[in-house]
Amino acid sequence: MIIDLSALPGSINSKHYYGDGVIANQITSAHTIAVTDGYAYVFGTGNGLANGGAIILDLADPWNPTYVGQYNLEYIHDGYIRNDTLWAGEIYAGQFSVIDVSNKANPVLLATQATPGQFCHNTWLTDNSQFLFTTDEINGQPLGSFDVTNLSNIKLVDTYLTDSMPNEEVHNVRVLNDYLINPSYGSQLVIFDGARPNNIVEIASYPTGSFLCWDASPYLPSGRIIVSDVDGGVYVFEPNYQRACYLEGTVTDSLTGIPLNNVTIIINPTAKSTTTNLVGEYKTGIVTAGTYDIEFRKAGYVTKFFTGVSLVNGQLTTINTLMSPFVLQGIVTNATTTAGVAGAAIYANDGINNATAIADASGNFSFTNLSSGNIDITATHWGYVTYCQTVFVDGSIPFSISLQEGYYDDFVTDLGWTINSTATNGVFERGDPEGTIFGPLALNPELDVNSDCGDFAYVTGLLGGSASTHNLDNGFTEITSPIFDLTNYVDPYINYSRWFSSPANVPLANRDTLFIRLTDGVNTVTLEAVSNTTPGIGTWVNQFIKVSNYITPGANMQLKVFIEDKPNSGNFLESGFDAFSVTEGFTGVNENLTAGAFTIYPNPGNGTFQLNLNDHSNGESMYLTIYDATGRLISTEEIVQNEGHLYGTKIRVPGLYIIGLYKDGALVSTKKLIKSN
Repeated sequence: MIIDLSALPGSINSKHYYGDGVIANQITSAHTIAVTDGYAYVFGTGNGLANGGAIILDLADPWNPTYVGQYNLEYIHDGYIRNDTLWAGEIYAGQFSVIDVSNKANPVLLATQATPGQFCHNTWLTDNSQFLFTTDEINGQPLGSFDVTNLSNIKLVDTYLTDSMPNEEVHNVRVLNDYLINPSYGSQLVIFDGARPNNIVEIASYPTGSFLCWDASPYLPSGRIIVSDVDGGVYVFEPNYQRACYLEGTVTDSLTGIPLNNVTIIINPTAKSTTTNLVGEYKTGIVTAGTYDIEFRKAGYVTKFFTGVSLVNGQLTTINTLMSPFVLQGIVTNATTTAGVAGAAIYANDGINNATAIADASGNFSFTNLSSGNIDITATHWGYVTYCQTVFVDGSIPFSISLQEGYYDDFVTDLGWTINSTATNGVFERGDPEGTIFGPLALNPELDVNSDCGDFAYVTGLLGGSASTHNLDNGFTEITSPIFDLTNYVDPYINYSRWFSSPANVPLANRDTLFIRLTDGVNTVTLEAVSNTTPGIGTWVNQFIKVSNYITPGANMQLKVFIEDKPNSGNFLESGFDAFSVTEGFTGVNENLTAGAFTIYPNPGNGTFQLNLNDHSNGESMYLTIYDATGRLISTEEIVQNEGHLYGTKIRVPGLYIIGLYKDGALVSTKKLIKSN
């Protein structure tokens, strides 16, 4: 379409051009058009014309274009022309081509180059014509920056994905004063600083209303940017262009001098990060000038910190550094005997890297694939209480872990529970659960019990999705604990958290039921039978079971968790099990209270909590204080005595809280409380 704007602000005229001369009436469609230096280049024509390449038109008379030539070696999705060179985005060939169009009647191919996603959508040159930027119209593929000073040796020097939506590709790239204006599939306009083409830095972004921010033009005399989206929306932006603060350097091994690749460099407190390449180089930056702490981390090396680094807009800051090897050595011992715990499983996470190890016969272990600093360490062994702490480790001395004897399992590691199942779907699995819902009811839990170590539990199908995707179907599934010995306990309690969710109330004969059973190797008893008429559906419920009320404690005890999808039940069915332990005596809500003390339950709980007071004499002034984990006072509440010494309170935000009980103005007791979800 040709539109004559010469009469503005009066009426306009328009007409269609379908080709002339040897291509008369052959242009039936096209993808894009570029107009420069008195010529129009029509790309992606349909009907097989020029193989979908480029049709070149002379615009000496813009109202009546005349055909002068074509390039037909590849389909061209879009192209950029500077002087007598066409930089063509050949999307289906997965490349850009460099084409000499000085002779419009006979274009000549000069070079081709594959792009990062091999689906080149468009191209644009830097102001000095030394670098070319490309886009690929594929999710997760970056913008590419190429050194094109030597067409016989084109080099990819940088790639970049948008900060806020790294899986969404840039749809188009435009360049103005070496700023890159990028409409992106993530419904946003993003601006990069491209002044250092081998170190592209994002400096601004703004969301638009559509799934796809389609195109942008920054070339108005006013400097404003006009943006369109796929839904037909038009946006006008007033940009505030600002050069980035550039940070670059190299990292090498302090002992060998070998460059280190895959070192993570973090600019704190922004948490923006990058990694070194194969020759130990890194390039990054931020838009806001200021003083920052720069952190260098790599598995197997001591973390390096540079504090108080000044980063300035438009200036390069260079930090070259050496990193020393790091080995985390440790020992796991029995807290009572101090002997090493052979076979203990140790799991560690330094915030970037995960590692596991098994202690040797003396309880020793080591990690060579972690970086020093704050490390989350978990140590487990059946017959011991799990250790989980965040510790600072610099490698200077061996790290010691002391395990208390006992039985505890939060399933952060595999301690030997066995799975037996006939179900076709939703078998018990150990891992980090993903929640599912059915109407208002939570089916699969989104989180494990958050008062234990780690994020793992046993659930009937770990993955999320729809209510029917991973729920228990067509059979039973059962987990059985390793053997535990209760003969040395005076009054053993079995404690655990269980999850049951099933939405429909069906006849008893077809009702799905979760059974918690205990066996001594000969006799088996049922501790719980949970159905959809049991309180606590769709939540984690904490249970504290006095063993002697059901069976004589013995040396060969095992716990069994059994659930079956009965034929014709027609139900969605989910279950979970977590935080198993054995304790001496009761540790739950009905414990013997000292004078003035209290219990609060359920703990953890979902929001409504009850307090059980040991004594509450008339005339005494009693109140509670509730603090969050940061020490902020949430509320101060007077306690009003009611029957059974119960007091109710609500906490809405998940997290850790400290509850204080005051009598006549004096603090009597405190408790930790966890609001789980």
